[in-house]
Amino acid sequence: MSSIYNDIIQRSGFPASSMRIKYFPFMGGEILTDPALSQPPGSLLYGKNYEVYPEGGYRRIDGFERFDGRTKPSESLYWILEFETGSTASVDTDVITGATSGATAELIADAVVESGSYAGGDAVGYMAVALLTGTFTVGENIQVSASTVAVVKTAENALGATTDALDSTYSQASIERARSKIGTVPGSGAMRGVWVYNGSTYAFRDNAGGTECKMYKSSTSGWTAVDLGQYIKFNNGVASVAEGDTITGTISGATGVVRREAVRTGSFGTSNAEGVYVLTGVTGTFQSGDALQVSGSPRSDATSALQTVSLVPGGRYEFVNYNFGGSTTTNRMYWVDGFNTAFEWDGTYAVPLFTGMSVDTPRHLAAHKKHLFLAFQKGSLQHSSIGDPYGWSVVTGASEIGTGGEITGLQVQPGDAMAVFNRNRIYVLYGTSSSDWNLKTFSNDSGAGEYTIQNLTETMFLDDRGVTTLSAVNAYGDFAMNSISKKIRPIISDKKGKSIASVRVRAKGQYRLFFNDGTGIYATFSGNKIAGFIRVDLGKVVYTVCSSEDSVGDEILFFGSDDGYVYQMDKGTSFDGSAVEAMLRFSYYHYDSPTRDKRFRKIQFELSGDSSIALQFQPDYSYSDPDVPAARTRNLNIDGSGGYWNIDNWDDFNWTGQVVSTSEENLDGIGTNMGMLILSEATYEQPHILQGVTVHYSPRRIRR
Repeated sequence: MSSIYNDIIQRSGFPASSMRIKYFPFMGGEILTDPALSQPPGSLLYGKNYEVYPEGGYRRIDGFERFDGRTKPSESLYWILEFETGSTASVDTDVITGATSGATAELIADAVVESGSYAGGDAVGYMAVALLTGTFTVGENIQVSASTVAVVKTAENALGATTDALDSTYSQASIERARSKIGTVPGSGAMRGVWVYNGSTYAFRDNAGGTECKMYKSSTSGWTAVDLGQYIKFNNGVASVAEGDTITGTISGATGVVRREAVRTGSFGTSNAEGVYVLTGVTGTFQSGDALQVSGSPRSDATSALQTVSLVPGGRYEFVNYNFGGSTTTNRMYWVDGFNTAFEWDGTYAVPLFTGMSVDTPRHLAAHKKHLFLAFQKGSLQHSSIGDPYGWSVVTGASEIGTGGEITGLQVQPGDAMAVFNRNRIYVLYGTSSSDWNLKTFSNDSGAGEYTIQNLTETMFLDDRGVTTLSAVNAYGDFAMNSISKKIRPIISDKKGKSIASVRVRAKGQYRLFFNDGTGIYATFSGNKIAGFIRVDLGKVVYTVCSSEDSVGDEILFFGSDDGYVYQMDKGTSFDGSAVEAMLRFSYYHYDSPTRDKRFRKIQFELSGDSSIALQFQPDYSYSDPDVPAARTRNLNIDGSGGYWNIDNWDDFNWTGQVVSTSEENLDGIGTNMGMLILSEATYEQPHILQGVTVHYSPRRIRR
């Protein structure tokens, strides 16, 4: 070890007798409550738009980008299409079509002529295009607005620019062109809800007049309105109606195809089944009192006219996907919003879930032990019959549980338990059905804010004292609660009453909490232990947010904002086209001698990233003592990290870069301690990870 140390000293150019070298990793996140002298090196006094990386270090957060089902900006490519016999100039934004193939694409720059001329009809060159559909055929005519402008010389070549500069220009242009095509969810006001079910993304927003909330589904052509269908209510049911059967009203003569039969109470065996039929293909006008038949056989009596499903505006949607049937085809989506009845959705048909409550507008929900739980006003917690989200009869196992306060959320726990949160109280519900439910008080002086409850390694939520965890073990009632946000208490105090949404990010071991001013905090866990908190400022209010999986099992995150857009979080390199502004202000470290001056001589950062990294760095001495000259800000430009041959993907690393990049700067400052400020601002730069730092310094006199 001594020989390595001496070698380092020798190469540094400083006398061995005076030089000291200190390495410390970046870790701990923001610590705002510890005394200055006790703060560990590598911790932060302030952070913005970085996240504590589970494997160590601080990672600049990913971007987010608008989403509607069309080509995602970050996945948009450009192609080079070579042409000949050019007779008409093609310019930026022109849409070209292959006269034979039918392929289409959009120019992202004016066509480049390399020889010949348009006037002579012999122009040869290339077009940079994006949003390609189909495949152009060599020799076919290229048309703009049905007029031939050139002939395809060679097939389109993805990412085929001849220089790095052009590649960067065209890549960025293709990203922005795709972004420009993505629209808002039609309507007005903030997003009410966003969710993923069976691989499709759904969004809810009030209509333009604010008279109704509408449901939309993403598609390759953008947001498409969803028809929630029609239904009639019935009672006196004597026999079930099979899905696909046609019912007829004997009085009205109306007919309709039954797509779902939802029995709320009673039974066909006792001739008193009551519920709703979801109908399609309706002819005529059903009316209340209609005797309903199938092929002349009585089934029930209509208790309502035909109803079109419509949603009252103004709600805040909460969702769960659950399979009550046990088949691969019976996984369904359920939602509540506090303004409408609960609903079931199977991708085609919406079923209103009438519970019999006088005010049938549940605000929170959970699926637990084959029951659908709904939270109503005044602390009423109700659940369906076992295995039947349509059934709300005590006879078939439904029941009501009173909690004595407004319910702010429900969260299923490991084993047989479900946590029930009030604003200032927490219960735990044990058991499997109405025959053995046991609602046990967990805390009489702590509760959870609405939409802050998430399951990660354990249940997390925000109460009046901060971010808190609820730990459950197998022993009946053996729970422990502890606050994990003590080190950022000033932030929590400042944001009190402003929490608006939360989400878990399993891939990163994170709990994310968002506030109504567009800011948030990311808490990262390493195993079961908190690794640290860092603030974020997305510049968008995360009004509603969800986590799901794509078709290959990768985690995907969506949020809806108050501007009507749905955004995919942790996607792309920018904040929807705007630069990501990030900052780290490190705590002051005294290098094991709080009262001794040091001359700081050199600093070496250890970092990694998939692209070149541009940072600004400023050292800060002696707690920013005004008597100490301020250090200048330095620009750090670092090549992206390298990779390993035959291990890493060719396009995922810098061929000439180090596996772990370093950046070295000379220093010339004196102080008892040193802090650091690091700034990052980039639009198309991939996130980087700051892992640690090595500081060279010389001890000097002790301050008296």
